[in-house]
Amino acid sequence: MAEEGDPSFTVVEYMRDHSGYKCGYCKSDNTNFSHGMWAHRMAVGDYQDLIDRGWRRSGKYCYKPTMDRTCCPMYTIKCDTLEFKLSKSQKKILKRIHRYLSHGAAKEEKVFGNDSSESMQGNPEYVIPKFEASQELSSVSLCTNVVNMRKNLESSATEEKESSLNSNKEYLTPGTEKDTNLCKASVESASQDFIGESPILKPKKLATTGPDPSRPPCRKAKDIRRERKEAKLAKLAQEALTRGESPMETKQCKMPNTQKVLEDFISEPLPENPAHTLEPWQPHIGPPQGYGAFHHQYWLDGRLIAVGVLDILPHCLSSVYFYYDPEFSFLSLGTYASLREIALTRELQRRVPSLKWYYMGFYIHSCPKMRYKGRYNPSFLLCPETYSWIPIENALPQLDAAKYSRLNEDAAAVDENGQVDISKIRVLYRQDLMRYGRYHALNPGADDEEEVREYATLVGAKCAYSLFLYRS
Repeated sequence: MAEEGDPSFTVVEYMRDHSGYKCGYCKSDNTNFSHGMWAHRMAVGDYQDLIDRGWRRSGKYCYKPTMDRTCCPMYTIKCDTLEFKLSKSQKKILKRIHRYLSHGAAKEEKVFGNDSSESMQGNPEYVIPKFEASQELSSVSLCTNVVNMRKNLESSATEEKESSLNSNKEYLTPGTEKDTNLCKASVESASQDFIGESPILKPKKLATTGPDPSRPPCRKAKDIRRERKEAKLAKLAQEALTRGESPMETKQCKMPNTQKVLEDFISEPLPENPAHTLEPWQPHIGPPQGYGAFHHQYWLDGRLIAVGVLDILPHCLSSVYFYYDPEFSFLSLGTYASLREIALTRELQRRVPSLKWYYMGFYIHSCPKMRYKGRYNPSFLLCPETYSWIPIENALPQLDAAKYSRLNEDAAAVDENGQVDISKIRVLYRQDLMRYGRYHALNPGADDEEEVREYATLVGAKCAYSLFLYRS
């Protein structure tokens, strides 16, 4: 538990509502259902626990989809960055960025097989809160006697252990889009490939002129790779002769494994005078410097072209939102930013071993444009009933059969964090900290027990005994 003068506590205001509203994925008018609460204050440890129960923040508004009722179920997804493996399409995007920075590749070049993630990273998840807070509590202070009362709330060693997990003094603050003049890229416009005016793409010219006799004939990629390998072996053989070794032994040996990892692509040197310079600016974030919300900025030749809003939490880097200048959509900046954020997570993990996960928000299998998140391997989906993590390859067959699925195939598995004694829920009432049991005794006419019980089920026991639920 935080001691006197330590402001690391969370105050939330639960906003009960069961009406449907417009879905940003299937565009239906009233089939999207979720639960919401306003976070007046949010400690990073508490938010980590909330996203591990399917919650997500949009500024200070936190929401949790009603999975078995909403039209497009949203499953929390995370990637193990220490085991992350680049796909072919992701390597192509990294190479494209490097070519553009090195030589200034023409924008009119059409990008084939482009990842839809270039524009979809988190954008549809940035929702407009349905409610506003009843009053501003972000600067609420606790006087000495109230702090002493808070200390008296700790009635057992178990609860003391639970609350100590949330004693970090850093806070989440909502990312603001007013810091830059960048245009938000819309889902529709940004997900389309750029088709330029290059004559080589005109069917009539290709049909009437035939092959260009001045250009070499097309060759298969495997033939080119074989020739490159033979050239490398010949070079190794020559080097062996120079050292006085047998070249036959060199020819028989296999080429060394030189497979590049993510950091190799990102840090690949540019020419002496590159066409462009891209500077992903980031503060010196992460422990021991601190947790919380940050802006990850991308500067191209001194021009701000993209911003990623990130939450640095005790166990993960959570991608909140990403927006960019649509003039540079041909660079697939959404995918590139995701890869940079994975690399950043791995860098932070070297400082804090427990911080190894990259949270990508929600995976929506029923929306084809949102399936790109499943291409960051290995990834896991959160079971909406047991809150256990399921490898995405095990979950996909279930989601192919039905939009909503329990995911956890163990019928005996239960939500171990779901049993809550509501009398022990923490409450903030008139700047006084107390248990809900005492609050109810002071307000016998308060008809809110069903609402508080619903809140407790949604946040789980750990958060119910750690967060402070605001009561007016």
